[in-house]
Amino acid sequence: MNIRNIGKMFGALTLALFASSAFAGAVLDTGKVTMGVGDDGGLGTVGGVGLALTGGPGDAITPGCLCEGWGGSADGALAGYTYGGGSVGIASAVFTPGATADAATSVVTFTNGLVVTHVYSAVAGGTLFQIDVSMENTTGVAMTDVRYARTLDWDVPPGHFTDDFTTIYGGSAAGPAGDVLHTSFNPFDVPDPTVLRGAFGCAADTSDTDCTGDLGAYFILSFGEIAAGASHDFVTYIGADFTAGGLLAAFAAVGIEAYSYSFDNDGDVTYGWGFGDIGLPPALGVPEPGTLSLLGIGLLGAGLVRRRRRV
Repeated sequence: MNIRNIGKMFGALTLALFASSAFAGAVLDTGKVTMGVGDDGGLGTVGGVGLALTGGPGDAITPGCLCEGWGGSADGALAGYTYGGGSVGIASAVFTPGATADAATSVVTFTNGLVVTHVYSAVAGGTLFQIDVSMENTTGVAMTDVRYARTLDWDVPPGHFTDDFTTIYGGSAAGPAGDVLHTSFNPFDVPDPTVLRGAFGCAADTSDTDCTGDLGAYFILSFGEIAAGASHDFVTYIGADFTAGGLLAAFAAVGIEAYSYSFDNDGDVTYGWGFGDIGLPPALGVPEPGTLSLLGIGLLGAGLVRRRRRV
């Protein structure tokens, strides 16, 4: 029996024994990408792993400050958030490992009755984690102006900071569209979905390519009203590849609609994340499976030309 099968059996046994218990998260592994997920869905607090590409130069989240997390709000008020290993407004957080190394579920209940579930799995040949998100209103009355925010400070190796090039696409060439309410290159604050951020390196609420410096990405999604007992679902993705073209091809394969990615000027490894099912068309098109390799080659060439121009 090989090591992977042993790991699957162990994961299934763990799930059976502890499905209803609270966990301190786990390091998830697609075979290509590893990601440390806390019980509350925050990254970087388990095993010192944020997001890393197997065989790559290192972690893209944990160097510097752990300025990563997500939050929810409803009725114009903050429900709660997790950020940098701490949290506000969370009544409970239950983490359940899956039967395979790439799978898990995090269920966070905020004190206002909003319950947010993140379900993790691998897609795009292991280049990406897919996270199916459900925001459920467990109260007896409708919640208005329900929002979800995620913030992430990219510290991409090998340079980590000033040599990073970061891109944000918010749903249109001009900026936010669909369910995307707000974008910013500023990751250095708690993810309170009721608070917008200003210009940081590049302008807020604009789609921009290859902004230079110690930057990150901040997205606020807005879903309107969720009735009592109802929920709203969407998808997030996060992953890495050895080239920008490879990562963007993976984004295209899943039909990603808004995204951020970053790479360091001294290396080609590219890290990124984004959203699907947010009321927008696929940002990069959805090619036939046989065209993905050609798409990757084309995007890689464009990325190399763009990098030469910026350097």
